[in-house]
Amino acid sequence: MKLIAGDVGGTKTLLQFIDGVNITTERRFESGRYATFDDLLREFARDCPKADSACFAVAGPVINGRAEITNLHWVMEESALASEFAIPRLSLINDFYAVALGVPLLQPTDLLSLQKGRRERGAPIGILGAGTGLGEAMVTFRGEVWNVVPSEGGHADFAPQDEQQSALFIALHNRFGHVSWERLLSGMGLVNIFTFLGGENVDPSVVAERASEGDPLALEAFRIFVDIYGAEAGNLALRVLARGGVFLAGGVAAKNSSHFTDGRFIEAFLRKGRFRDVLEAIPVDLITNERVGVMGAGEMARRNAEG
Repeated sequence: MKLIAGDVGGTKTLLQFIDGVNITTERRFESGRYATFDDLLREFARDCPKADSACFAVAGPVINGRAEITNLHWVMEESALASEFAIPRLSLINDFYAVALGVPLLQPTDLLSLQKGRRERGAPIGILGAGTGLGEAMVTFRGEVWNVVPSEGGHADFAPQDEQQSALFIALHNRFGHVSWERLLSGMGLVNIFTFLGGENVDPSVVAERASEGDPLALEAFRIFVDIYGAEAGNLALRVLARGGVFLAGGVAAKNSSHFTDGRFIEAFLRKGRFRDVLEAIPVDLITNERVGVMGAGEMARRNAEG
């Protein structure tokens, strides 16, 4: 079985050719160097055998087998790609869906444990990922297959946890009307918190850099961000009884893991009154393997090939 798997983003694209269970070719591309995805895939496929199946995880919605990568003005269509590259079975999936498919494939070395808990094999899994936006998904086990339950939970109503967060909510409500969890738990969410505290409207990476240098305002922004993140992770754990674990994906946590390991995140996660004991039993891990998305795309390509 010969597969192509890809994680397609506005900045970087990672492609793998998989022969059986072995990754024989892997290449990372600067997406902006190519006028179309076809051009990029053509360059990659030139050095690979013919594939039986392919799956590409894309940053954005996939509707009727079609996806647009907004930052690049790329249009990707399943049928056109399958025809152009003579791949019998080809699919496009959302990038966070791919992350969710990849989570059951992760090894302990791919994770940073935030709470050990007691993992139950085959029990539901909850996944959150703060990055450009806030992705949420659940994974359930049926038969011999893990199935993804997609979610737009990141757009559900934000619930403040204390007086400071209530003031933050009011400020964002006056600005946006509806205040979702994503307004706080994303790269721009971190900036929203930072500006609420009196900081400038800067790139999220600037806030992270200043926090690493000990800037008090940036550190306070991360403190609030992590507290809110832990609270919503606990909400997801309760919604699905995620005894298989809760996993944090997305670049914000992976690139700033020191803010998640000092106990604040887990204390917010556990702050659920009478259900604290339930949450103490749930493992919580931060995903450190940046290839989890392409792993999920490979899993979907494999399922496509198997029919």
